[in-house]
Amino acid sequence: MTKNLLIGSIAAFVILGGIIFYAATKPLPAAAPTMTLPGNSYSEHTPYYDIAANYATSTPLLADVGPAANAAAVALMNKFVGDTVTQFKTDGNFANLTQNDIRVMGFNQDHKEKLQIVYLIASSPHTVSYIYTTYEDTFGAHGNTFFKTFTFDTDPSTSSGRAGEPLSLADVFLPGSSYLETLSGLARAQLPGVIGSGMSAQMLDNGTTAEDKNFAAFFFDNKDFVILFAPYAVAPYAAGPQTLRIPVAQLANILKPEYR
Repeated sequence: MTKNLLIGSIAAFVILGGIIFYAATKPLPAAAPTMTLPGNSYSEHTPYYDIAANYATSTPLLADVGPAANAAAVALMNKFVGDTVTQFKTDGNFANLTQNDIRVMGFNQDHKEKLQIVYLIASSPHTVSYIYTTYEDTFGAHGNTFFKTFTFDTDPSTSSGRAGEPLSLADVFLPGSSYLETLSGLARAQLPGVIGSGMSAQMLDNGTTAEDKNFAAFFFDNKDFVILFAPYAVAPYAAGPQTLRIPVAQLANILKPEYR
């Protein structure tokens, strides 16, 4: 073996050994932190962002169904809030901002990114719903609003067997009822009158195709089945969020009996 070949072989061996050592000793990626929420609200203020969130700490399930169902519902909703706060801070990369980032983005006392989370409650004879509205301002052209709803069965006397559980669209409609096609048709027929002059036919069609994701922000409010659409979902941003109210009686032939 020539001298140059020997030196090259030794160098390659050293490099390979270093790679193996690094792979063996490299720490595993840290798991995303689980956020514990205190009380019934959370706020955080730093030079770069403001966070204010309200969330439920108890529900009617405590009296209607029992402590376990209430605790599970609260944990589910609070996980959503905690995950949203964590994602906001992760996306903002606030811990790693450079002085150039701070200068370019123009952070100051009156110019910070914002996250706000609030909720409302709606109920019907067999359900209770929590409607969370999230507003984020991350220095885009404008802030954005998002909806997340949680609907729970409150009636242990019905035959559904779902008392205390969160309900999806598929849980409240009869199997094989083509409920997505029905909701799509109703939305396309009624939303133009709700949106008014700012309507975009293309946006309306795109946002009301027969897919679960388009109607996921739903809840029962007394005798109405309500669907929320965030800005941009079915209309231009200037038109704002849209609310579609459908009388439960209009859906009686496809809703399960306990939710009519």
